[in-house]
Amino acid sequence: MAQVFLGVGSNTDREKYIRAGLEAIAESFGWRQRSRIFRSESVGFSGSDFYNLVVEVETSRSVTEVLAECKRIEQQNGRVPESAKYSPRTLDIDVLLYDDVIRAQQPQLPRAEILENAFVLWPLAEIAGDLLHPVLEVSYQQLWEQYQESNKQAPQQLEPLENTGWL
Repeated sequence: MAQVFLGVGSNTDREKYIRAGLEAIAESFGWRQRSRIFRSESVGFSGSDFYNLVVEVETSRSVTEVLAECKRIEQQNGRVPESAKYSPRTLDIDVLLYDDVIRAQQPQLPRAEILENAFVLWPLAEIAGDLLHPVLEVSYQQLWEQYQESNKQAPQQLEPLENTGWL
């Protein structure tokens, strides 16, 4: 069984689509754990704030099959295929990690956004802090601490949502 981490986000009817996404992920893969939900600013475009979290699943499916299932779940929840990268999303599910697989083709693993965006790195560090980045061989907790230190001047606005009664 492969250990897979998925980034889940929405900035359109966020509660509805995060809940629907988690239910579909549970149906398709089951999930072991999830981070808290974080509210973050839109990155790359002007739009509503996102809700983001990271979910850990175990699966016997290949990387390609996991990616295809994530795309199916997105489309089932109103995501338009081939929509612009920086645009509003009903549901966005990204394969962040698949065991220690390293690959350049789609899906890129580990996903570059892990190191670039607080809304990916903080929730990943929250549930997999001791796990090592397969390229850098540094724990996600250490990467999160380094990220915070290096982005003090211009931090991404990110806050954990506490006690989300809708989930």
